[in-house]
Amino acid sequence: MAEAVAESNPKLNVGSLRIGLFTDTYAPQVNGVSISLQLVSEGLQRAGHQVTIFAPRIPGYTDDKAGVVRLPSLKYLNDPPIYVAVLGTPRSTWSLTRKHFDVLHAHSPLTVGLLAYFTASTKNLPLIYTYHTSITDYTHYLKVIGGTGVIRHAARWFSTTSTNLGDQIVVPSPKFQRLLLEQKVTKPIHTIPNGIDLSHFKAAKNPGSFRNRLGLKPDAPILLSVGRVDPEKRLDFLIDAFARLADRIPNAHLVFAGDGSARKKLEAHAATTNVNDRIHFLGMVNRVELPDLLHDATVFLSASTTEVHPISVIEAIASGLPLVAVQDEAFEGMIVENENGHLTPLDVGTFSDTLVKLLSDPKKLEHYGKRSSELSEKFSIEGQVRTLENLYFGAILQNWRGSFVSRISARLKF
Repeated sequence: MAEAVAESNPKLNVGSLRIGLFTDTYAPQVNGVSISLQLVSEGLQRAGHQVTIFAPRIPGYTDDKAGVVRLPSLKYLNDPPIYVAVLGTPRSTWSLTRKHFDVLHAHSPLTVGLLAYFTASTKNLPLIYTYHTSITDYTHYLKVIGGTGVIRHAARWFSTTSTNLGDQIVVPSPKFQRLLLEQKVTKPIHTIPNGIDLSHFKAAKNPGSFRNRLGLKPDAPILLSVGRVDPEKRLDFLIDAFARLADRIPNAHLVFAGDGSARKKLEAHAATTNVNDRIHFLGMVNRVELPDLLHDATVFLSASTTEVHPISVIEAIASGLPLVAVQDEAFEGMIVENENGHLTPLDVGTFSDTLVKLLSDPKKLEHYGKRSSELSEKFSIEGQVRTLENLYFGAILQNWRGSFVSRISARLKF
């Protein structure tokens, strides 16, 4: 069963809900799930709800906001560093036993997600599950065996089984709705796009600050990539494409903002080109400064085909950037061909030629930028929160009805 949630859903008067959010990845980790969860949590709190987040403890990190319960954890991977919560400890059991919730919302299928399921079952609460990541696309993080057919088959089985533990399923894009239907997920599926604080990206606080930092002139085109620097992002493809166009656009520069396990290899790859001095690695950029970077850029780039509904792309279009990306269903509604950007095959020559044509047409760049800004309006955090509120209320009502019917049936049988 699949349900697309309308963008214009009116807000139901649900009062103040007690909501438990469960995630295996959260601050200080920087990725789409972590950022999305922070935005949703803040949006729900602004709407008057009580939100508690359960996440693994990260050694050396202390949360600066209340409402986050850190669970004992073990380090699972070094690069990237991933911590897995340990279930059944007195701390986690006590934290959940003494708290009262109206609805639980799991954002990952690993140990914290299982904790949400066990808690929902024990307390007879509705469980919402958001499918953020295609598990089968990330088996390469399992060293040696990650690429085998057995592991991929097991990952697909785990994906379907863990998703079906939820009462209602949320996906950020139609791409994942189709994926889950192919995987035989049987629970109701709701498409709720990611949202951001659009006002934060409409203007730069310090225009030109990143150009000054990099020593670039105002007219130098900046081709920008923002996000994790990991193998599945195919950032080496962007370097190869840039090397092919560099002679045709001699003042263009390629800028990477972000960090990850592939950074050293990527820097080494850039060093083999004859344009290494025009390829820049900024590392992690403070989110407060991100609008400045986006407004200094000329075109936003992506070569990944493992995206779901990338927040980085929403931020880019909210900042009024044209885009060039490798074709992927995840960009549906965000990149419209010949309106605010271009989608190309996974071919270096085609990608670089497309960029050259776009950079050589100032009027088209301006038009695409304005259209990006218009398209971003449907991806507000306020809209996402309103839709989630409606889903939560419906799940609570459905759960109450089910419990009521069960109690009546039990008495009639007695």
